[in-house]
Amino acid sequence: MNPPLRIHGVVPPVPTPLTATGAVDEAALHRIFDHLAAGGAQGAFVLGSTGELASLDRAQRRALIRGAVAAAAGRLPVLVGIADTCPAASVDLARLALDLGADAVVAAAPYYYELSAGELRRHFHALLPRIELPVLLYNMPWLTGHVLDAATLRAAMDHPHLVGFKDSSGDLGYLREMIGIAAVRPEVTVLVGNEYLYLAALELGAHGAVGGGGNLYPALLRALQDAFEAGDTAAAALCQARVSRLGEQVFGVTGRPTSGFAAIKAGMACLGLCEPHMAPPLTACTPAQIEVLRRVLASADARLPRPPVPAVA
Repeated sequence: MNPPLRIHGVVPPVPTPLTATGAVDEAALHRIFDHLAAGGAQGAFVLGSTGELASLDRAQRRALIRGAVAAAAGRLPVLVGIADTCPAASVDLARLALDLGADAVVAAAPYYYELSAGELRRHFHALLPRIELPVLLYNMPWLTGHVLDAATLRAAMDHPHLVGFKDSSGDLGYLREMIGIAAVRPEVTVLVGNEYLYLAALELGAHGAVGGGGNLYPALLRALQDAFEAGDTAAAALCQARVSRLGEQVFGVTGRPTSGFAAIKAGMACLGLCEPHMAPPLTACTPAQIEVLRRVLASADARLPRPPVPAVA
């Protein structure tokens, strides 16, 4: 019997590489997963907000999952986002992920309608038993419009396939509460989505991060994780400072939060991993913005660390 899946460490939310015609670029997926594996990533999350799930049709989603599983080639687990406004559509996507060989799915609250706390609990109570893969719940209030409250999280802990929570709220108090709820099942992990809070989250008891910067400089995030786990708080703090400085430059290049997804993909284009094309209605970075990103990714902060981690003033 295989051991239960445990997701921890560096789990980048992978952009969906597209050609100029909007097709999923499967050759680019192989380059991306080679890059992530070489940088020490410990998982990959496709079809999240960074992966433009809401803008992709079923054929694109199928091609992306199939291509990601093939590109991962067993080197790191593939997590698939199944967020949708329709619960049945989420179940269908989870079944597709299962059929195509994914390792786990990530379920966020439905967006569009304002739901009560009771409606959210009933939604997950009905959804989780219909999913056969390991599941992580995803708190993403700035895009879904909902915070998964403590009662919803506690109820989800009764589901045997639940393996973790991801929190992108940026609220350390909420994250602390989530970690406390998960602690009753040691195999359930908690991941932070805000990479500026990576080290603070680990210090609270979180187990890893799903940070967009992990697509661009995965070795830096892995160095942070490894330093923390080794008890080297000074090295971990240096890594966190570098991650935060890079994040301010990368995510600030477009001037608005949602366009941060375009910045990540454009940065990956600078690294030769994919093209910068976005799925409509999102638009790609401009040539001038891409040139800024190119300079950022050539800076001392972005250079791959080698132990011991060098201090960068």
